[in-house]
Amino acid sequence: MIKWVEGVLYRNGYVLIGKLRKRNNLIARLQWTFPFKKLDDEESPRKAIKSFFKDELGMNVAVRKFLLKCSPSEKPNLEQYFYGLKYLSGNIISSKNYSHFLWIKPTQILKYFSTSISKELMD
Repeated sequence: MIKWVEGVLYRNGYVLIGKLRKRNNLIARLQWTFPFKKLDDEESPRKAIKSFFKDELGMNVAVRKFLLKCSPSEKPNLEQYFYGLKYLSGNIISSKNYSHFLWIKPTQILKYFSTSISKELMD
């Protein structure tokens, strides 16, 4: 089983999404996504997403709550953990994995995402 954690970062009524620089090996159609990190075997998803935002994106965030655990229909052997995050400080720095980022209204997510997205997460 492959596991990754995604951070749904809220700020002033918007959420942060990023466009991947290159094709994802696990889900080929994946282009826009919430910032995510593949988890090591014993790594805590909560700690991993917080450190990912700080180390990789230059942003300090607080983990607000666990949102959802699911497996995408495109890749059933992948477990995704979603956490709601709150922006604290910092600005997005250049990322080796993302070409650019957008702040969008949650109602716009389906306009950007080219893969399935859980109804529970959208709610």
